[in-house]
Amino acid sequence: MKRYFVFASLALALLALFSLSGCGHVDPGVTQQTKIYRDAPVEKSRLAVNVRPKARLYDAPQVLMYPIWIAQKMDNHLLVGRELGRLVHQTWTGLDVFQTLAYDPELVYRGPEQAVNVGRRAGADLVVVGIIPYLITGGTVDSTAVTLQIRIYETRTGNLVLSMDQSARVNAKRTQDWILFSLETRLSDSPIAEAMASMAADMAVPLKSWLPPTDEELGFADNSQAMTRNILASGYNNGFGSAAGGGDARGMANGLLGGEGGDAGAGNSLKLKVEFDFDSARIREESYGLLNELAKALKSDALKGRKVVVAGHCDVVGTVEYNQKLSERRAASVKAYLAEKGGVDPATLRTVGYGKSRPLVPNTTPANRQRNRRVEVSLDAMAGK
Repeated sequence: MKRYFVFASLALALLALFSLSGCGHVDPGVTQQTKIYRDAPVEKSRLAVNVRPKARLYDAPQVLMYPIWIAQKMDNHLLVGRELGRLVHQTWTGLDVFQTLAYDPELVYRGPEQAVNVGRRAGADLVVVGIIPYLITGGTVDSTAVTLQIRIYETRTGNLVLSMDQSARVNAKRTQDWILFSLETRLSDSPIAEAMASMAADMAVPLKSWLPPTDEELGFADNSQAMTRNILASGYNNGFGSAAGGGDARGMANGLLGGEGGDAGAGNSLKLKVEFDFDSARIREESYGLLNELAKALKSDALKGRKVVVAGHCDVVGTVEYNQKLSERRAASVKAYLAEKGGVDPATLRTVGYGKSRPLVPNTTPANRQRNRRVEVSLDAMAGK
């Protein structure tokens, strides 16, 4: 009797646990056994990344995605592949994996060479090919299992730049009888859709780590707290590193889609998108708020009295000599604003110009050229020397 009481208590505790955890639906019974319905989970293998890019992209690529190719024989394999490909496309679009990801359901995969040629003619930088070598669909009555392979090719060279593999299962388990209640697994209306979406979400993680960095990752900031953090972080760049917080062109990482790369140490200084009049060092009024925040950061307890470098940078437009002088004048304009209107001690500010010699990102798009037309602020490595 005692043993039964212990077992019943355990069963009731498990019943309460399942009920409170929200793992499924509880159908209580008075004259019949209580039933708990648990949604069948997606069980996945570890994501295997077999081929990965050597460098991070610094341009947002144009991407063409093929429908999924189902390698095993089955009825309506093209139709099924189109719908499964659409699921992957929708998942990646929802997660903002690629800025431009076109999906053409009418394409039929006939090998990587053909896919690369189609992508090149369509103006795409990358082609995404999905292959399913193994698929069992049990629908709502039996288990489902699928293996997904994603291959991404660069259209310019035809090279395979990224290769990922993963498997997933949704098991229809038998009923577990706990005497006082039974635990039954409930399959969704489309287990294969759940499995595909779950694997696509896993694959989005390495994809996003390869894509162009955000402004925040590059070191841009627009409030005094973030500015203070970025300026202080510049002190850890190789013992202060260069005055602008970055290396020269030889130290830049090459993007896969263009020869010119970005600064490998890009985040180790504060970057500011200060707007100037065209072909001028005159600061536009819309940038006053940004520089006021910078003045607040420089007068904060963490930075007050510390010497910093204000560095001017330009994009690729114009001659080397002209951009060099323009970058110096723009850095001087920022120093003057900080001293005259921001109340920063001018003795703590040193200016330098780098012209177009240190692009942060490739000068291949208007957005990237705007990033390169920047002002950087970092702790002065020459202070006290």
